[in-house]
Amino acid sequence: MTDPGRMEAGSQEYRLTVLDNGLTVVTEPFSHVRSVAIGVWSRAGSRDEQVGREGAAHFLEHMFFKGTKNRTAFDIANELERLGGYLNAFTSKDHTCYFTRILDDHLESAVDVLGDMLQHSLLDPQEVDREKKVVQEEIKTAIDTPDDWIHDLFLMDLFGEHPVAHPVLGSQESVDALTDDDLRRFIDRRYRPDNMLVAAAGSLEHEHVVELVEKTFTKLSPDPVEPRVEATPDSPPGTFPHPRDISQVHVIMGARGHHYLHPDRYALVVLMNLLAGGMSSRLFQSLRERRGLVYTVSSLTEFYEDTGITAFYLACAPQNAALATDLIREELIGIAEGRTVDESELEGSKEQLKGHLMLALESTYSRMARLAKGLLFEGRVMTLEETLAHIEAVTIEDLVRTTSSLLSPDILTTTMLGAVDEADIEGAAQ
Repeated sequence: MTDPGRMEAGSQEYRLTVLDNGLTVVTEPFSHVRSVAIGVWSRAGSRDEQVGREGAAHFLEHMFFKGTKNRTAFDIANELERLGGYLNAFTSKDHTCYFTRILDDHLESAVDVLGDMLQHSLLDPQEVDREKKVVQEEIKTAIDTPDDWIHDLFLMDLFGEHPVAHPVLGSQESVDALTDDDLRRFIDRRYRPDNMLVAAAGSLEHEHVVELVEKTFTKLSPDPVEPRVEATPDSPPGTFPHPRDISQVHVIMGARGHHYLHPDRYALVVLMNLLAGGMSSRLFQSLRERRGLVYTVSSLTEFYEDTGITAFYLACAPQNAALATDLIREELIGIAEGRTVDESELEGSKEQLKGHLMLALESTYSRMARLAKGLLFEGRVMTLEETLAHIEAVTIEDLVRTTSSLLSPDILTTTMLGAVDEADIEGAAQ
């Protein structure tokens, strides 16, 4: 077992240890709480699935809760809940996390349950068939929820055949095709120590966490994970209508964004916050407060290894869609031409982001997730001071460059869901 030692961040102290099997353990003590948030993270997401088996990563997340050699599904749910703990998981495009929040006295139980789920799942074929029905109902719920489903449609329109376009839930057909052998192959391919880490934050001692993880996670495949194959998106921009018999039109306008390590990622975050980061943002004030066109307008920014997403979402009456989208384009053109942003507005957006970031760090879960995402996707834990400095360094020129390169109206993809025939957006009915 190697221990690279401590990484200091002001008054905060992170420690990182790589076990002999290659599994990384990173912790942050948070002494004035009694709880611990601990998660097992894997770079295993929907973009890693085989064609025809889309939804495997998310389906596997379900199955890890369905019983092991040592615990029934009820035992898994009950063991930490009866101690006042909380156990959950989520799957994204490029990673999956299984996590719990628990009192520090019960940390050993938490690690044992997580380790058991991820290493000894039965993946019983009868349970697989039963859970297919559950996930297919989840897919139906997503499709029936316009403000949810349009995000999947936007990714399909934006990325075409790129694996990022696959819905995390998969499709009815792909989920129905899954077998227990498919799930085992996915585990073998993506759940390997060099592709995973355990992150914890709260009332803890690093050495104790390392001891528990080392004792528990002994059954992972020792082989190194295969690198992801990068794919170049080839879907052209345009307007993509998806008719549905509902009263509103849901709209997402956006483009491919930056990857995790792009030097302009902080400028993009500041820009999107300025435009649609809250009730005081430009688009909220323009579209809702001054004109009453929408109930809500928001921004979407996500970073992946080799690409990203940057977009705006709104829902409105069909007759208001053209004006609402035109107003967004006007804002983007004004910023790209350097005409409409002043230092005061820029500083306000930066202060808002810094405040959100620091407030989030009052949560043990947020601290745990920050450790994990930093190591998984950036290769290091960036200190709070470093992150704040990157935000503070963003200039008006950065916003102009970022808007021109990513959000020029002629390269935007517009996805529409709902009463698209009644909306007067150029190309909507084509």
